[in-house]
Amino acid sequence: MKKVIMKSNDLCKSFANNGGQNHVLDMINMEIYNGDFTVIMGSSGAGKSTLLYALSGMDSPTSGEVYYKERAISRLKEKDMAALRAFEFGFVFQQAHLVSNLTLLENVTITGYLDKTKKEKEVKERAVELLRRMNVEKAMMRLPSQVSGGEAQRAAIARAMINEPGIIFADEPTGALNKRNTEEVLKLLTNLNDKGQSILMVTHDIKAAIRATRLLYLEDGRIIGEMPMPPYHEEDARNREKQVDAWLASMEW
Repeated sequence: MKKVIMKSNDLCKSFANNGGQNHVLDMINMEIYNGDFTVIMGSSGAGKSTLLYALSGMDSPTSGEVYYKERAISRLKEKDMAALRAFEFGFVFQQAHLVSNLTLLENVTITGYLDKTKKEKEVKERAVELLRRMNVEKAMMRLPSQVSGGEAQRAAIARAMINEPGIIFADEPTGALNKRNTEEVLKLLTNLNDKGQSILMVTHDIKAAIRATRLLYLEDGRIIGEMPMPPYHEEDARNREKQVDAWLASMEW
């Protein structure tokens, strides 16, 4: 039986709109399982990114609770929430958001240095190893402006992994990449998941979605569909794409 690493109870997010309320998330009850590659899909404006930000503590829900490892994170003080984001959560966005005047290696190590229990040498060695695993070892001493978008995004994944997070939140991580770089980033995320890394990803790309072990469909702020999938194998990619395409059609995507 899979272990729940994160869950939400009656999660809601509303915004004021011309004197009324726009309910972006509407009573979301969901569970994220340890070791799963969970992918959230839905049409534009369905609330996908809002849900990811509410679950990760980057945004506060209007009401409801979010639990991470049975801890109610929506009740945490900002100092404790910041520590959770730094050490338990890893983030990968559509843009790499690397610090422009730091090298790729420095962008990764600066996040690792937040962990005061580790020596600088230990952090740097782990950063180098992660960048090597992300296949950007040759570019690690370059600035973000000196590397390709794919290299920058792979460095961002290394940064997300530096403190060994319990879960990685990925918001359209391939949305700004070309086909080749998209494939490389998806392979890296799949390999991380194969080794037990829990991942929650928002995407509109079917080729990214087929990497999931579990698909959720969001519509008007509610989860209306779920599709479990076996672990990804490249030789089965075409068949998985057909299955996901059919499932999305049933969701009227």
